[in-house]
Amino acid sequence: MQPDWEIWIDTNISPIIAKWVAERTGLAVKSSYSLSLHHLTDKEVYENAKAQGQVILISKDADFPELINRLGYPPKLISIKIGNMGSRQLWERIHAGVVEGVKILMDSDIAIVEID
Repeated sequence: MQPDWEIWIDTNISPIIAKWVAERTGLAVKSSYSLSLHHLTDKEVYENAKAQGQVILISKDADFPELINRLGYPPKLISIKIGNMGSRQLWERIHAGVVEGVKILMDSDIAIVEID
């Protein structure tokens, strides 16, 4: 995968997922906590990601698809449409979709990939 991309894991997803995504993709993956973004609004997170450039957000938040559709990309988004569950259970449900979604987002003009 291309090393100039970063993946940011939103506040609503456990930071342990960042470690697992990094292991699967080989990309720099950061949680909103490690980026000190967890206290910001969704719009502020979006603006920080846009300023960074090649960022893929992974989030369960419904505001990010709206922001990207209205204001454009970057950032790009993997939108998780799965309810609350433990981190390990969530990872088991999403890992294949995340890896495929990252490839799609990096290699195309598609801005949002949904996983449900």
